[in-house]
Amino acid sequence: MSQNPEQGHRLSGANSKFALDLYKLHTSPADQNIFMSPLSISVALAMTYLGARGQTKAQMRETLHFTDVEEAHLHQAFTDIQSDLNKPGQPYKLYMANRLFGEKSYKFLEEFLAAGRKHYAAELAPVDFRLMPTSVL
Repeated sequence: MSQNPEQGHRLSGANSKFALDLYKLHTSPADQNIFMSPLSISVALAMTYLGARGQTKAQMRETLHFTDVEEAHLHQAFTDIQSDLNKPGQPYKLYMANRLFGEKSYKFLEEFLAAGRKHYAAELAPVDFRLMPTSVL
């Protein structure tokens, strides 16, 4: 059950606005079909938003329409939406495969890592970005 249903409704509306913005950027009148998962994209970006600060955080908040949700309830609202989608007794099970990757030599704040686990059931995977071929980047 949602801890704050009003914030969940606001977040659903914000995700819909973001989805329409994203759809408009990636379609043209000649396009026939497009498939994307706005919720999955929003969740992945919300996971990075956990660690954003300053101007980056402000820009992400605006672009993702997180301004529609109270900051203190944002990540819990994502948790609640994902829980509501997978309520017991549903004829389906939704699996989301989002994960963050971070430079292995960087020490991430435990607060950031704990919030990722708590709200998104996601661990940060350490990667040595310095050894990646430039063609991948």
